[in-house]
Amino acid sequence: MSTDRTTPPPATLEQLLQRGDVWRGHSQYFISQDAIDTGYPQLNSALLNNGWPLSSLIEVCQPSAGHGDWLLTAPCAQYLLQRQPHGYIVLLNPPALPFSQGMLFSGIPLEQLVVVQITAKNDFIASFVELARASSCALLMAWQPKQALTYTELRKCQLATADGSGVYLLFRHNRQRQESSPASLRLTMSLNSQHLQVHILKQRGQLRPGSSAIDLPLPDYTQAYKPHRQLEDTPVSPNVANDQVFAPYQPRRNVLALRINRGRPLKVKRSAG
Repeated sequence: MSTDRTTPPPATLEQLLQRGDVWRGHSQYFISQDAIDTGYPQLNSALLNNGWPLSSLIEVCQPSAGHGDWLLTAPCAQYLLQRQPHGYIVLLNPPALPFSQGMLFSGIPLEQLVVVQITAKNDFIASFVELARASSCALLMAWQPKQALTYTELRKCQLATADGSGVYLLFRHNRQRQESSPASLRLTMSLNSQHLQVHILKQRGQLRPGSSAIDLPLPDYTQAYKPHRQLEDTPVSPNVANDQVFAPYQPRRNVLALRINRGRPLKVKRSAG
């Protein structure tokens, strides 16, 4: 018994040129992408689609991990969860346990926050790929492991984001800003006492990104409290309160297992309030 398999015809040149990731030498030939409001009008106006591009790799270079990450992404996270009520915000390899009270204050439900801790680089890449392709992942925030990522490895991450419909951010150190990257949007970020300063390094569809920095205002609540080193004088310091909230969820409860790394399950903990 033979099976007749019909080979699909090869794509025409015009079909290839209609792909959003094919550059024809002029920025206007890029197909416009869906985007979501960043929460900052100044940043929206500097982005070609007036917001964070969906289904794309966004690379953020910063002086150190945790340097304004949530200030940049919290407004977008709220919009994404409103649009996708059953979606999740996934933190891949975060530099620290998220501050639960801060998440709630920013309007992010803890039951929709998933933390994935990774040590090996291969596990990081496999996790990024699987999470980016998951329909339930509305926002993926990933922090590059200590091992440097090659262009090929970054390309795998970029291709995986094209299969998803969320916002995918990869945080890297400033020393990687001079390296080539397939990310559709690259920017640097620094935090001072008055602003969160953003500078666009690369933007697909724009041949010459703007040279001027974009100063994003800090929320009012950031000016209302003492520096972190002085908060230990309070009866219950934020770090202690955070431990109390997350403590019931620490004893290695698996809510998700990704079959990666030669069949070994990857343990994922979900933070809830």
